[in-house]
Amino acid sequence: MRVQPDFLSADDLAELASEVEYKEFDDPIIRRLVAVLRETYPKLSTEFPSYCRVEHKLEGHPWHVDTGTSNHMMWARVTARVLLTKPEVDFTGGGFFFADAPHDALFGYGELMHFRSDVEHCVARHKGNRRVLLMFFGEDDG
Repeated sequence: MRVQPDFLSADDLAELASEVEYKEFDDPIIRRLVAVLRETYPKLSTEFPSYCRVEHKLEGHPWHVDTGTSNHMMWARVTARVLLTKPEVDFTGGGFFFADAPHDALFGYGELMHFRSDVEHCVARHKGNRRVLLMFFGEDDG
């Protein structure tokens, strides 16, 4: 897991958090995030089936890998996320956990967190307005 702290402005975060929806990779804010990610993952692909979206899911996510618990996203190679709303201000709960540190809740408001899609993780239930930008990428062959 890698983290790019303080990459987006408060205005960028608010703009992304304003709608729960799928986003386009050509959105100016998303394009900046992808450029940073390509420094670490030069083969990163934004072509279909790669996608990004802003999510608000009160029930969280059980332990899983982003290649899919039923292998429905085997194409996914890189996952990135940005927490768009503030913990303990906009929501409570909603910690993000990796299987190798299952008791260490991560939040990282405004941080670009990225990792290989086959790394097991979960998100706890929350109350309030927890919004996160999720991005799932394949990789180019060449």
